[in-house]
Amino acid sequence: MTPVSRWSPEQDEAPSDYRESADREQVREWGLRAGRQLEEGKVREAELTLRMALAKAPTDPRCRSLLAICLATGRGKLQTAEKLARGVVEQDAGDPVAQYALGRVLIETGDRRQAFRCFARARALAGADKALKASVARQDPRRAKVFRSLPRDHALNVFFGRLFRRLGGRRR
Repeated sequence: MTPVSRWSPEQDEAPSDYRESADREQVREWGLRAGRQLEEGKVREAELTLRMALAKAPTDPRCRSLLAICLATGRGKLQTAEKLARGVVEQDAGDPVAQYALGRVLIETGDRRQAFRCFARARALAGADKALKASVARQDPRRAKVFRSLPRDHALNVFFGRLFRRLGGRRR
């Protein structure tokens, strides 16, 4: 009897489950590394890292979202990046990283109003993720509305926001 013939079908499944969980963990690590690389401005390295991760898990939403940022900022492929980012958001609208990525892509396309809406959604969905909140704050430096019950572009919010900014008053 050879060592290969000793394997039963039940024993063969365990290593594949282990391999899948190890692959998911490696893809997660690559996604985090690519996020750090993007924050440091290393877009090329981040894209390479993401392409390796997507080779193992082509449907990973974090990696696809971050790849959209790489395509928009590094290569200037704005239509492809926007299509990719919107696809991830359509797949899961409650994903804060996807909302952030769509906002970054929309900033590159020049659609600031939609980008700021995406950043606001990402900030609201981020929960306790301080790194994501800091990234959103760097992209969306706007202060909170003066009158929360009124829309941001209401004349009172615009007027008092500009007034407080000139006076240097700090708000929450």
